[in-house]
Amino acid sequence: MDQSEGSEEIQDIASIRDYAYEAFDRLDKDGNGFIESTELHLARLDPAMSAKEKSFIAFLLNNQEAIADMVAEEKEGPRLGISRDDLESYFGLISRLLG
Repeated sequence: MDQSEGSEEIQDIASIRDYAYEAFDRLDKDGNGFIESTELHLARLDPAMSAKEKSFIAFLLNNQEAIADMVAEEKEGPRLGISRDDLESYFGLISRLLG
């Protein structure tokens, strides 16, 4: 992988991270502090969602278990629920791995 490919991957991950942070409250429909599979699947069905947003949602769904396992929250949540802390830890790890 050359330098430009790595830089492009980092930008893609940063875009997904920024979307997830910005959209967290919209995606957390039940307001429990976690984004769950059902909420992600419902969001993907929204006809107002752009293709890019649907792609971001697909990334979150495909990586949901890894993201949800990043932090053991004090407040018990759904097993595969993604918290804000999970997002922060996951994207921090990915950024460090990509360099």
